[in-house]
Amino acid sequence: MKSLIKIPFFFIVFICVFSCRTQQMSAPEYGKNITETDFTIKKVRNFRTVGNIKNREGRTLKEGKLYRSANLFKLKPKSFKTIKNLGIREIIDLRNSKEIAQKPDRIPEGVVYKNESAFEDEGDQLDQARKLVLKGKVNGYDAENRMLDFYRNYVTEHPEVIRKIITGILESDTPVLYHCTAGKDRTGIITALMLTILNFDRETINNDYLLSNNYRKKLVNKRLGLARNLHFVYPKLDIRVLEKLSWVETAYLDAAFNEINKKYGSTDRYIQEVLGISEEKREEYIRKFTY
Repeated sequence: MKSLIKIPFFFIVFICVFSCRTQQMSAPEYGKNITETDFTIKKVRNFRTVGNIKNREGRTLKEGKLYRSANLFKLKPKSFKTIKNLGIREIIDLRNSKEIAQKPDRIPEGVVYKNESAFEDEGDQLDQARKLVLKGKVNGYDAENRMLDFYRNYVTEHPEVIRKIITGILESDTPVLYHCTAGKDRTGIITALMLTILNFDRETINNDYLLSNNYRKKLVNKRLGLARNLHFVYPKLDIRVLEKLSWVETAYLDAAFNEINKKYGSTDRYIQEVLGISEEKREEYIRKFTY
């Protein structure tokens, strides 16, 4: 069995909801500038468009081109019209096959659905991880390190899938909705890479990434409060594990970009050689998505 380091531990966040040791939690990072528009779609969390931000050239990212969210398992039929009214004609699911089997998306008629997973859980890794968490053998430090490793691995282990996801979105003639389970980690990485291609600086990219904490604040705080109140169910569980899996952190995204720089020399080289996007094509995308 492969090392558990490669397990994206945010998959077991729900395991921890009902039980963790009472500990003082650190304050999460929040996005400071909410410039993009969010849309309230019942039962779909972290749904928003990426737009209305300026790149290094002073060009503004068009709203209504890129949409991101958590899974669509509970998308209500009465919300199908909202999806269509936004012009979304394609949905890209970044989850792996096991996640999809457990909570498949509900897709409006006429919308193309694609699954592009750069991570697959082989064997019983998640079950083994669950047992370790319940036994208190994974602490906050372990969870943080495993999250950092997941971010590093996601951008480098299956670059052909990352390339397919990003070029598929950027080449689309209609708005695209892409999502993972919570709409924060894999979705956050893909968004960060696309914004890098479109010549946005890291401060702007980090702000957009951290906005997931803003949009998920109520949900996460509710879970953490519940965990504190019910810690007696599994007293060995470390509440910091839930904390590290529930929030996004700048350090996670930094780990992905640092791994790219370490393995490929620079993000520009990664974009050109790994993602197969030439400077000419990059300029074309910038003109397409900004004004």
